[in-house]
Amino acid sequence: MTDYAGVLAFWEGRVVLVRERYEDWVDEQWSLPSGAVEPGETPAEAAVRELLEETGLRVRVDQLRLVAEVVVESRDGASRSTAYNYCAEVRDGDFAIDDPDGSVQEARWFLPAQAVPLVSAVPYPPLSQPVAAFLGGSGPTRWSFTYDDPAVAFLDRVYEVTRSAL
Repeated sequence: MTDYAGVLAFWEGRVVLVRERYEDWVDEQWSLPSGAVEPGETPAEAAVRELLEETGLRVRVDQLRLVAEVVVESRDGASRSTAYNYCAEVRDGDFAIDDPDGSVQEARWFLPAQAVPLVSAVPYPPLSQPVAAFLGGSGPTRWSFTYDDPAVAFLDRVYEVTRSAL
């Protein structure tokens, strides 16, 4: 089980998105800065680290506010992960990408209304739907995505979605 964490970082009314390329995606997509929680890290610590690596932006753990908790699991229970999406205000809007994975191609500021269609296009609903909902004005939410076939779990063929207030 791998957990993930990301940050919707805001500066002067805009939110940062990163343009990334992954093998499972047909083309590059705009998404929130995020990644895997490493051993010994809390999800909040991972979110701070991922934001720094993928954008150069700095926040402290105590500045983060949880806005989405996303559980993705197989119907048979053999596979499960949780993603934690936070939001925070940053003091400086200058980028300095130092992504050790090499997947981030660019970071850019967007008005939330501009960001919604961009993140909605990400072909992985557990990543795209909670982020788009929050940017669209939804409050903090808990999401659960259940799928039948692990071979398609990372595509847009998620079987069942539930959502509730966090």
